[in-house]
Amino acid sequence: MLAYASGNFGKALVFSGADLTILFLLTDVLGIEGTRAAGLMLFAVLGDLVFDLLAARLVLRWRAAGRGYRWTVAFAALPCGAAFALIYAMPALELRRAWMVAVAILVFRGAYAVVDVPHNALMAQVSRDSRARGRVSGYRLLFSTASALAIAGVLTPLMQQAGHARHFGALALTGIGAGSAFALTMLLCVWACGGQRAPTSALRGDRIAVPLRDSMVLGMGALALLTGFAMPCFGRMLMYLGTYVFQRPGAVTLLLGAMTVGQFGGVLAWTALTHRFGKSQLLAAGHAVSAIGLLCFALCTAWPAGQMAGAVLIGFGFASVFMLPWGLLADAVDVVEWRHGRRYETGLFAFYLVLVKASGAASTAMIGWVLGALGYIPGAVQPSGVRIGMLGLGLGVPLAGALLAILLLRRFTLGHAEHARLLRAFARRQAGAEPVSGSNFGLEKSSGDGASLAGGTALSAQARQSMSRSIAAPAAVRS
Repeated sequence: MLAYASGNFGKALVFSGADLTILFLLTDVLGIEGTRAAGLMLFAVLGDLVFDLLAARLVLRWRAAGRGYRWTVAFAALPCGAAFALIYAMPALELRRAWMVAVAILVFRGAYAVVDVPHNALMAQVSRDSRARGRVSGYRLLFSTASALAIAGVLTPLMQQAGHARHFGALALTGIGAGSAFALTMLLCVWACGGQRAPTSALRGDRIAVPLRDSMVLGMGALALLTGFAMPCFGRMLMYLGTYVFQRPGAVTLLLGAMTVGQFGGVLAWTALTHRFGKSQLLAAGHAVSAIGLLCFALCTAWPAGQMAGAVLIGFGFASVFMLPWGLLADAVDVVEWRHGRRYETGLFAFYLVLVKASGAASTAMIGWVLGALGYIPGAVQPSGVRIGMLGLGLGVPLAGALLAILLLRRFTLGHAEHARLLRAFARRQAGAEPVSGSNFGLEKSSGDGASLAGGTALSAQARQSMSRSIAAPAAVRS
């Protein structure tokens, strides 16, 4: 599980690094006007919608040919790292045209999708136990948070220096180093976790077309939109807030470091709590902690020590916000398999990734459009309207997203006990016994004809026979 989770160090290094700095690179380093930069990010949105689905199709085709998730990750790791290095070397290479930047971003995000889809889908095979999946989610974020230290301490200050002092050489070398570290990390990850084997049902029934009318699929989709669009706005706007609103550019590195410290504490706390509490409960609690931290940060704009405390609290909450949906998604794969007689493992992870990354890119594009509409001029003293808009984007949007996520997560009923009953039902089905009654797995009031066991009502004989023919249960239920 640790070997698998270590891949998140490299993934977070390049994707989170680009997510936090790419808009600042476009506007303040490459000198691209705000609305045009937003158009480039919208272009990336359209790319993400295509790339993750294409990556899922490639994964399914290669798995059918005997090449599993690990082979796919190794195949795309080097091109992805090289594309990331090129993006951050473009200012030094005098490659400033918008179409050149667009091509580099598309190549990077396309190659990253071919790495990201199989690496995330591999999580459903690392363990089938709900509590263990919660721990794996914590391990993943632990490695991601370690990479956040490098982003906060190296990439962010170099980006600020490049924007103001126009020194591009160190930025290019940092991009090359980060891209190389990503490729090396992913190769070591897939080599070290080579013992994982897919469940029989995953190999025989996996499909990309997920049942979009299923309530569990819809719930995870809504969660993906909130997680990708709203919550990262704080990090994306932090350089703008520190530079133009608080007028303390040097504080940005300290605030990112404080968030990282909070995330380290959050990883330890939330991971320990996953043994006792369900992932949906802890995820709602994480959003609540994030909302409190955002309010604290907003009330302490003139008090640096209070801002640091707010950043720590935000990081503590974000640890739950960004780590637990993946464990919840792995459990959702089992729920959807039970309801529909097929294991949509690759398809569901691709579906979630498409929504998370596309909504994230849409959020970045929205920021660019709003800044352009407000009259933002890079490097200048900003009028009060622009500063208020920056505060709304950096604090108001994630606060609203946290409140909406809490309301959504109240509908999730899938806990450790429910998932354990689901695994026992799979075992009974494998043994040839026809289940008679069970629980409503997933979301409140989520049932359908022949789709779930709800409220003690038996499945029809026709539905049971159809599901028995169409599903191949795992050879064993593994902890």
